[in-house]
Amino acid sequence: MNQENQLNELLQENKSLKKRIQAIENDKENKKKVRKWLFKKSSNPLLGAKLKKSIQKAILEYKEKKTVSVDTVSDVTSNIVWRFTRIGIFTILMGLIPSLVLIFQTKLLLNQNKLIRSQNTRIEQQTYLVEADRRSSLVFVMGDLLSDLNEELRYKGLGDRRISRTLEARIVSLCTAMKPYKYIQDDQLISKPLSPERGQLLYSLIKSNLTSRAFQDILDNSNFEYADMQGINMGRKVALKYARLANSNFSNVYMPDANLRGVDFKNGELEQVNFSDGDLSKSNFSNANLYKGELLSANLTGANFSGTNLTEADLSEAILWQVKLNSKTDLTGVVLDNAIVERKDWIAYVSDSLDIKGADTIEDRYLIKRTYEGKKQFTIVPKK
Repeated sequence: MNQENQLNELLQENKSLKKRIQAIENDKENKKKVRKWLFKKSSNPLLGAKLKKSIQKAILEYKEKKTVSVDTVSDVTSNIVWRFTRIGIFTILMGLIPSLVLIFQTKLLLNQNKLIRSQNTRIEQQTYLVEADRRSSLVFVMGDLLSDLNEELRYKGLGDRRISRTLEARIVSLCTAMKPYKYIQDDQLISKPLSPERGQLLYSLIKSNLTSRAFQDILDNSNFEYADMQGINMGRKVALKYARLANSNFSNVYMPDANLRGVDFKNGELEQVNFSDGDLSKSNFSNANLYKGELLSANLTGANFSGTNLTEADLSEAILWQVKLNSKTDLTGVVLDNAIVERKDWIAYVSDSLDIKGADTIEDRYLIKRTYEGKKQFTIVPKK
């Protein structure tokens, strides 16, 4: 009985194993059919109908004749080349699409950044305009002050051009309140802040014809730095001795024969200014722009030209005793006809020792001539 049971169990187990083996074989067969179907479906898009037929023809020919004709090989080769060329063009086109999208996105981003910068510029301009509007309100205060100045001088008469200490203090306080700011010129913000109000106040005081003592007291106690004076005809014999005018704009100002002794023009814009025949001794022009400035016959004794742009400036017959120069001074195209210096080797000094820009052309164009025997005075004269 036990043997019969064992035999039945073995038969059942055998039947189970056969079913499992059959299932595995069926699964393999199904996978093979799927792969065949996939290859069949993908071969046409991948290889193309012509290439597939040419390959099949070559295989059949080889089975029958054990060789492949030249025409068949040529047909297979040409179809392969044509197919890969087609796929290559398709690949290039597919690669170009994301590139074009990227270029378009980049262009949009650049336009957006440009718009943001434009908006930021407008916001900045509006901010400066609000500040300029607030500070320009001081013009009305200046108008009242100048009206009081006119009344006081008219009351005293032409013989007495002095003003009261109270009015002088008001002028100094107003000048201090007129802070520099940026404003729009030719649809652009100016590069550095200026104070047009200080320039107007200074010009009004100059034309008020105050006594030299009263005017000098105002200059000594007032800060006219950053004053915007560009393009103004100041007239002759203006006295601005020891005035604080650093960072001011005196471009195209006409002010010959002026007393500018000890004036601070540091970092100033003095392009094409006319200071001819003036006293500019011990004045500070360090890092200022004197491009094409006219300083003919000016007294520049002890003036500081460290880092100054003197390109094409006219210093003919100017007194250049002990002027301060350094390697950052630019003397390109400067005119020095009959300028007076204190040393015989002045040209060699600025060319070799200081290595100033433009000094080599001075060496080519000029020479030094002693003016008086026994006196340290030499003249720079053009070479014949």
